[in-house]
Formats: sequence, structure tokens, C-alpha cells
Amino acid sequence: MSVRDEQQLAAGAKRLFESGHRFSWNLVSTRRTQFPYFDELLGHPEWKGRKILDFGGNVGTFLASAGERVNHEDYWCIDINPAVVEQGRLTYPRAHFVHFNRYSSQYNPYGKRHQPIPDCGVKFDIILAFSVFTHVDRKEMVESVTELRRMLTPEGVLAFTFFDPWFDRSLSDPSLRRGATALKNLGPRARHEIVRRARWFIVINDTLYVEPDDALYHQTRRGKPHESYCSFFTADYMKSLFPGATIHAPVCREWQHCCIFRNNGKD
Repeated sequence: MSVRDEQQLAAGAKRLFESGHRFSWNLVSTRRTQFPYFDELLGHPEWKGRKILDFGGNVGTFLASAGERVNHEDYWCIDINPAVVEQGRLTYPRAHFVHFNRYSSQYNPYGKRHQPIPDCGVKFDIILAFSVFTHVDRKEMVESVTELRRMLTPEGVLAFTFFDPWFDRSLSDPSLRRGATALKNLGPRARHEIVRRARWFIVINDTLYVEPDDALYHQTRRGKPHESYCSFFTADYMKSLFPGATIHAPVCREWQHCCIFRNNGKD
């Protein structure tokens, strides 16, 4: 874990993580923008009284940003790392934190492959996934979205984020130089025509894979434990993958686009 992780995890949660393991990225989220981000994109819905699933919700920082606008008893968080699940239980004892023991080279390298999303025994009015499908390939994203949609009420909504490599992050963060795209971060590789024309790609520990089909599917590939694994999809490609959804540009100084499915009220 990173030094910051050690400061964020209580002893009861820290014991569930590999002691002494070090990596540069942070396991424990400190983001406080999830609620305002989804609140704006979903049109400021009434949150109280709604059953909410925060898929990949880490330690539950959504609740910290929501304040009194969300009932903790109506909030479920599913995450694949047992340490953050335990930390969430300690921090928000009235909420529901569920461990999803599915394999991920980055976040749960000793999990089981092909695990279905846990059944929480309830249908959800709102399902959210912030920066979850930014760490899986196309196949796993499509599979997971299909599962999550089955967990919605007839009038439920699913909203999840993704990285568009062409998005200029200076539009969200004026302190950045104009043209600060994920594509630009690739350095000289971004000048290759095959990269510029790519609909999606994955970067693993700085190695670039352009439209790798299913070769990097977590459930069949054995990656290095705790490797950095980031995926990028253009907004146009997401429209083609999910024609029944709407695609939205980032808000609230965030860099991630949002894909939203809304049920029509029919069973």
C-alpha cells in the first residue's frame, strides 16, 4: 500500500491488506466529488428514501460528500478489496458494505475469477460506479454493466464513468495547460496513426495496448499483483457499445465522462 493508505486505514482494515507491500497509486479513495458529480448529471434527484448501490465505492466517500442527503441505511457499497470494505464498515456502521471477491490484478490479485456480482437482496433505484470501468477491459465492462442493469428497479438508473483519451482536462482544471489529454500523456506514442485512430486502449504499467480485443480480460489473464491498469474509451465508441444510454461530458471539475441508463418503468 502507499504511505497515504497506511494513514487512511484503521488497524482492523489494515490487517486485511498485504503488510509491507508498496506501490505508487493509492488504494484508499479520498475523493469528495462523487455526490455532486452524479447529482448534477442525474438532474438533482431526490436521494432520500432511494436504494443506492455504489459499485466499486471504496471506503464510502460518496456518503461523506452527500452529507444528510442520503440515508445510510439505504446505501450499499460493493468493492473487490477487503481492506476498503472493512474500513467502510468501521466508518459508516449503518450502511451496507459487501466484499466482491472477484479477481483484479490491480485491486484484488488473490480473488476468484468469474465471480458474479453479489446479490444484496434488494433492487436499486440508483446504481453508481465512479472510476470502476477505468480499470477493466471492454469485455469485463460490458459484462458488469449487463449484470448491474438487472439489479435496477423498473424505474431505476445506472450511471458509470469512463476516461475519454481525447478530453482536454484543462476544461475541468484551469491550472492545467490547454490540450492536457490522456492521449498527450502517452508521449511520442500518441503520434502514431494507429493510436490516434484507436477507439479504445489500455495502459498497464506504462505499456500501451491498442484495441486488444479480449487479451487483457482480467478473468482469463494473469497480471502482476497490484500493477497499474487503466483503460480509455472514446465517447463515440461508448455510444456504439451502449446504444440505449446517454453519454455526458465531465462536470464538477472531474475528468471522467458519464454513461447513463434509465429504465422506462416497465418490468
